[in-house]
Amino acid sequence: MKKNLLALGIILMSALTFTACSDDNGNDDGVQPSLSSTNTYIPCAGNYMKNDGTVGLLDYNTGNRPNAPFLYYDAYQAQNGTGIGDAQDLIIVGNKIIVTSTSSSKLEILNRLGKLEHRVKLHNTQPRFLASDGKYVYFSAYTGKVYKVNPNDYKKTIIDSVIVGSHPEALSVANGKLYVNMSDYNYDGTGKSVSVVDLNTFKKIKELQVALNPYDQSYSVDDKVYFASSFHGEDAAVQVIDAKTDQVTTLCKANIFGYDKTKNRLICFSTQYDYTLKRFVVNKAFTYDIATKEQKELDLERLISPSQVSVDSKGYIYVIDTPKYSEPSRVFYYSPEGKLIQGPILVGYDAHKIKFAN
Repeated sequence: MKKNLLALGIILMSALTFTACSDDNGNDDGVQPSLSSTNTYIPCAGNYMKNDGTVGLLDYNTGNRPNAPFLYYDAYQAQNGTGIGDAQDLIIVGNKIIVTSTSSSKLEILNRLGKLEHRVKLHNTQPRFLASDGKYVYFSAYTGKVYKVNPNDYKKTIIDSVIVGSHPEALSVANGKLYVNMSDYNYDGTGKSVSVVDLNTFKKIKELQVALNPYDQSYSVDDKVYFASSFHGEDAAVQVIDAKTDQVTTLCKANIFGYDKTKNRLICFSTQYDYTLKRFVVNKAFTYDIATKEQKELDLERLISPSQVSVDSKGYIYVIDTPKYSEPSRVFYYSPEGKLIQGPILVGYDAHKIKFAN
């Protein structure tokens, strides 16, 4: 598969105009991972009702390493000759990519190169975020339900659903249970829980009370589920659920975070909306050591308005930066120590996540 991705990257370099740029030569402070290609995907929702979302891919530019190792292209457009419309979230399961499209109200199953294999139209469902237990895929939707998907059955792809409550968002699987963030979408102060679904019975078994507005971030690590409650532009909190006991603990004040398994730490941002600048600004960037609870300030260059952070299997840090939603989002790529290697890399409009294949 890596050879296929590399071949595709070579073909597309000659056929497409790539939007990857780096005016930061010399900022690499370490040895790059010894990879010839990458499995790094970026779903982009696009501008509202503009149908300009993308499923993009960062691929290694082997001719310009180590200072600008990545090239970006819209893999969906390249493989299918048309746009996806909007891409809210994606998950990689085996040799397939499953994508939710909220505005288009559909689920699409792609191969690892972005080629459409199967589309499920979901009338007025508005699917949101995805999780998997390795066999089945689950997605939340604005119907107030979570749906169970068999990604290998194109005749009966959606096999079950369960009502969890109003406006479910990000979700994770841990200890045989599904944990679903129940957002405060209506701004009425009622969205402050995580619904718990037993995967054996596929029934909701409880709700856990958490800080206000758990939204678009949820990570499962062993028997723990880490998530962020973003309030509504005020203080925010990263919390953790022990999936064995369902006890909820607050870790730190941040509304954006990613998990770094190489150091068992979180990369965190505390941001707040600036009504004068009309964008989010960073109040604080820091690392949080899960074992010791120690926080260390983190200085990541060039960021204007970070919206998501992800960490790959080698500890390299990727930050999505979206100063204006009317312009393409930007990705900045840092070493594990936080030194800028490449950026900005222009990607699609309103990039939501960076997802890594195993």
